[in-house]
Amino acid sequence: MLIFLIVAHEAGHYFTAKLFGVKVLEAGIGYPPRAFGFTWRGTIYSVNYLPLGGFVRLLGEEDPTHPESLAAQKAWKRLIILVSGAAVNFVLPVILFGIYFMIPQDVATGPAVISLVMPDSPAAAAGLKNGDIVLAIDGESVKNTADLAKEIRLRQGQTIEFLVKRKDSIQGSQQLEISVLSRWDPEDTVHVVQSGETSSSIARDLGIPRELVWGAADIDSTLQVGQVLALPTDSKTVTYTVRDTDSVETIARRFDIESSVVREVAGLPDPDIVEPGTELRFNQGPTGISIGNLYSFTEKERFPIWEAIPKGAEATQESLILARNQVIAMFKGGQGPAVAGPTGIAQGTGEVIKSNGWDSLLQFAALLSINLAIINVLPLPMLDGGRMTFVLIEILRRGKRIAPEKEAIVHLVGLALIITMAVAVTYVDIVRIIGGKSIFS
Repeated sequence: MLIFLIVAHEAGHYFTAKLFGVKVLEAGIGYPPRAFGFTWRGTIYSVNYLPLGGFVRLLGEEDPTHPESLAAQKAWKRLIILVSGAAVNFVLPVILFGIYFMIPQDVATGPAVISLVMPDSPAAAAGLKNGDIVLAIDGESVKNTADLAKEIRLRQGQTIEFLVKRKDSIQGSQQLEISVLSRWDPEDTVHVVQSGETSSSIARDLGIPRELVWGAADIDSTLQVGQVLALPTDSKTVTYTVRDTDSVETIARRFDIESSVVREVAGLPDPDIVEPGTELRFNQGPTGISIGNLYSFTEKERFPIWEAIPKGAEATQESLILARNQVIAMFKGGQGPAVAGPTGIAQGTGEVIKSNGWDSLLQFAALLSINLAIINVLPLPMLDGGRMTFVLIEILRRGKRIAPEKEAIVHLVGLALIITMAVAVTYVDIVRIIGGKSIFS
């Protein structure tokens, strides 16, 4: 997938360079050392051993002495050549999302219900309640929980109009419009465990499910699929193999035994015991709600090409807005974007396939393409954005260039920093994989 996305990026540089008469020294798939290659019309076309992308090597990227060099071209031509790779990565997601929408998909449908309103959150202040069914957001109908979550994050920093259906024992069902702020910097609900408190009492006092307390206290309450349990019943000991839909409670009900017995046999701790002094943090999200489906079923959904491509463009635009919102939220005190190298991307790819099937790779590839485009237009030395910055400085200086040797030093330092960061990120990726943690956690 990386080869496909990066080769598409480099193809943008290749064709615009050829269009403007810049000599392409080499166009390669993968990174050196070279496995094999051939020369055609003065360009080496190679296949290389390190399969993490591709590259295009142009003549004279900093040296303008040769008429066919990149540096010898007019500023506007250099800008087009440099930005063309990122432009391809911005256009490619429209096609990838479009193809995804043309493939029949099982889409969850069913009313999105607010299962939890966190205390001291914008939702609580606005008057949303547990059990409210969300019908629309700012006039846009909500089809399922994924729709609701996406629409809230698209509107971070704005006040959102929720149209909800609320059941009342006196008035029956009624529709209400409630304005809720979607924050840039979601606050956490923090609770320090006091002596004598248990998971159940904390959940009751805060008005939240016990499962949230278990997660915040890092209490392991999950059975391992395939684990063999020797369960003592009234008549005999029964051997049972845990399935992926099982929980401690469902097994306890099935064999008519106490949940504590199942936990003891499975080697799980008592989830009600929390160490005094433990700080529990509950993430509220932008509005402070948790959502679920009142009831859920799936339906097949696919679109013809004339509808799928516009939907692909819409999905690309929404992805860019979400990326922008995440960056803004980071500067306003929220959580920053996750960073991963090729090892982490490989882990993420496997997790996406396992949970959503092969066709979801189209969406994942589209999101990676957008990330590549954004990174490459940032003014970072050695990358396209760094080179474009030097061209823009030249334009602002009315054609006076920064000395090529000085620019080359900047890009060399940038390359060293990028390699250092890549090693550090890869180390973190490997530690996470060894620890059995998901890249999406």
